[in-house]
Amino acid sequence: MTSTISEILQLRAIAQIALTTHITPRVRSISLSIDSSILEIIFRAYSNGPLPESALEALHCAVTEIQSSYPLGWKVKEEHRVLSEPHPMEHLPLVVYGRCEDDWVDRSL
Repeated sequence: MTSTISEILQLRAIAQIALTTHITPRVRSISLSIDSSILEIIFRAYSNGPLPESALEALHCAVTEIQSSYPLGWKVKEEHRVLSEPHPMEHLPLVVYGRCEDDWVDRSL
């Protein structure tokens, strides 16, 4: 995987802006990796249970916004993993969202 600090920082900013209105309650974390040598970004989202279609669509919208920030030829691969809390997640190198899962926080709806 090859990418510069500048590319990583740019991707972080792009992703966090894209995710601003697209995080839903079951999403536990979102991480990314970038490899400029093959023009590829991987987007990995963990959820605490299956996501409803509307929540998946929200994440797809964020991925589309990320994709549109890069020139033609770049690919964004999406990975959606279901892993209930408190099981540990395997994040990609760039974590752009992590839900607070501390014991004292009530996440019941």
